[in-house]
Amino acid sequence: MEVPKINQIDYNSTYISMNLIDELDYYLGGYAKPNAEFIFSLNTFVESFIACSGFYTSLTELNHINLTSGALFPHGRPILNMIVKETGLRFVNGVVEKPAKTIYSDYDQLLTRKEAHQKFIAKLDKLELEQFLLKSNILLTPEFIPLMTSTFENGEFSVFELHSTSSELVSNLLNVSHHNSIQTTLPIYLFNRQVNELTKTPYSIQALENVARIFDEKIDNLKKSLGYKYLPIPPFTNILLSQLRSIADIPAKLTQLRADYQELRTQFVELERNIYGTESIKEQSDAYYKFTEFWTVFNKKYLNKNNRIFYGALDLGQGIDADKSVDTFIDKKSPAEAFTDLNMGKLGVNLVKGAYNWHQDRKVIKRFKGLTNIWELFENSTNLTQQLGNFERLFRIKFTDAEISAVRHFIQNHFTDISSIQSP
Repeated sequence: MEVPKINQIDYNSTYISMNLIDELDYYLGGYAKPNAEFIFSLNTFVESFIACSGFYTSLTELNHINLTSGALFPHGRPILNMIVKETGLRFVNGVVEKPAKTIYSDYDQLLTRKEAHQKFIAKLDKLELEQFLLKSNILLTPEFIPLMTSTFENGEFSVFELHSTSSELVSNLLNVSHHNSIQTTLPIYLFNRQVNELTKTPYSIQALENVARIFDEKIDNLKKSLGYKYLPIPPFTNILLSQLRSIADIPAKLTQLRADYQELRTQFVELERNIYGTESIKEQSDAYYKFTEFWTVFNKKYLNKNNRIFYGALDLGQGIDADKSVDTFIDKKSPAEAFTDLNMGKLGVNLVKGAYNWHQDRKVIKRFKGLTNIWELFENSTNLTQQLGNFERLFRIKFTDAEISAVRHFIQNHFTDISSIQSP
């Protein structure tokens, strides 16, 4: 699978799931009343929209949006339009990579692409389209993510359908995000798969320790800046909802909030740029500590805070953790002997490449990511109570204790709780 290079994705950017954008437009566009699961969807999007500089999705998902938007959202898409206007929406390769099957083909040289597209949509009934509009529902967690894409060549309009499993999509996404400065903004049914994958012990740290032993590097400070920790943030969603008179105000108010926190995004970009541009582990650690000093000052202005989960990942070169037999090999030799015997047959191409790069510039890339603290969101009674009151006022809907408890139990039963394994 092709992994985009670092310079193909802007610093402090996020991959946003097309399904999440659909869900936001469906409820915030007034097409239906939201369910309790939407509380998470709104919070994770608001955090990302304020804190992230750029937004990406996959090319397949962009094609899907262009193909289905008019039919699924006949009265407009306020959130999609806001994202495009304020941040742009670009695509990254490697997330959705599945063969597609043809489900429709029509040849008419007299039709434009737009007319051929409209002819196709007219032949679909509402039930056929509904399967492509996934809403977060803890009782119906989708195993497959359906997408449509199309081509138009010499008068022939063809439509293709593909089904990626949730696991495949998240696995591909993690592979892409590991080697780029890109975060994730996902609906709850993909978020839980991502969190459960991230809590597995990354072999890249083991590989780092092994290569460091060869060159007698000290990595204690580097390791201390990795792992999971709390990053206090203002309660963005509470601030937004308290300022609204109706859901129609959301694009304008959210855009203003994004403008108010330009300094925050600038600091995130500077952190990533400094870390990528350094020439040593120490310089990377210094860049991180400089950022944490800013964050301490920034948060003193806010009495009421939420916490975002902040975690560090290592990038030692693509695929460096592929050959785990290196552990045994290095353990049996002194660093000098290991380096003398370093060859493709014993360590594998990937580790040789990583060790060579380490020897050349003694540099390792750390990438810092943020995750919505979903556990705090549904356990913090003060913030949640305030949001529920605003949901009732804005959407004319009142969630029952049973509905909120069901989402809380879903989180407890289906997620690996990162916040329980980190030091606050």
